[in-house]
Amino acid sequence: MVTFVDFSDPSALSKFDVQWCPQNSYQTGSSVAWRLTPECGTTMVYPWDFQFGKIEARIRVAPGSGVVTTILLAGSAPSDEIDWEWVGKDTWTAQSMYFVKGQRVDPNAQYVHTPGDVAQDMAGGFHDYAIELTQDSVKWYIDNWLTRTLPRVDGVPFPATASRARMGVWDGSQTSGWAGSVDWSNGPFTAEMQWFRFTPYC
Repeated sequence: MVTFVDFSDPSALSKFDVQWCPQNSYQTGSSVAWRLTPECGTTMVYPWDFQFGKIEARIRVAPGSGVVTTILLAGSAPSDEIDWEWVGKDTWTAQSMYFVKGQRVDPNAQYVHTPGDVAQDMAGGFHDYAIELTQDSVKWYIDNWLTRTLPRVDGVPFPATASRARMGVWDGSQTSGWAGSVDWSNGPFTAEMQWFRFTPYC
């Protein structure tokens, strides 16, 4: 059964487990905000699994060097994982990546912009993002535009057990320059999600 969570509903946040720094996930009236402070970021988890299915969300990512916004699918440790991530030093670019049993398979993330001839700043407004996992492939979408397909190939590691949705913001300062370093004098840093859709296929 498809589940749609609209964060204009005051009870919407109660449908999630906030597993890290619950004080930094809060509803604004039209969205849920994820705040990164010097103390911590925050992680929300949708507490249902699927074997195959699709997650979708309308998100405004957080700007700022070192600030990482993410929505992903992950299994139990050592986990398969399928990610959308945005580093706040470049909010014009989204990064897709995946892991199998906790190990990075593709050495480099694939970088994409919003669809159309003119790229948009993904911290400047809301966009729709999706990850779809099936028996045969993983697909990543922005604004209903298919940006990447990972086909399942015999003998090649594939993130088949990435089953639970997680999302939030975190401090990427310790990632060897990938995300940059946070300048806390510019904070706090905030991303927002207006809605979330969970579609299990099986």
